[in-house]
Order: sequence, then structure tokens, then C-alpha cells
Amino acid sequence: MINNLREQYAVPALCRQLHVSPSGYYRWQLSSLCTWAEEGRLELEIIAAHARTRGTHGASASKRILRLMG
Repeated sequence: MINNLREQYAVPALCRQLHVSPSGYYRWQLSSLCTWAEEGRLELEIIAAHARTRGTHGASASKRILRLMG
């Protein structure tokens, strides 16, 4: 909700109305971005592993390869 309204209102004012601390909101926002970035990186690793094996490995073998890559 804050993300939708932050262009119209100040974040601290929105946080007060929703009984959320601004620091908590910003922490949540950063953790969400980090999660999305990590998922994107993982997706690229999976695509690359699949390409390296020319699509011949199944899910179990691909999982082993990704674990070895660490």
C-alpha cells in the first residue's frame, strides 16, 4: 500500500497512518529487493547450467551441478 501511495504522500506520514515504523518499511523494501535479485541470479544460473548440458540433464542432475558450483 505504501509503495502505491509514496509518490503522492511522504513515506513517514504513510507509515504513521498504518502504524509502521519508516525504518521497518525501508528494511522490508530492501529485503524484498534482495530476494528478487537473488531469484533472478538463480534463474540465470539454472538457464546457464541447462545450456551447458545441452538440455540433456534432468532436474536432479541440474540441482547437483548447481550445488557443486556453489
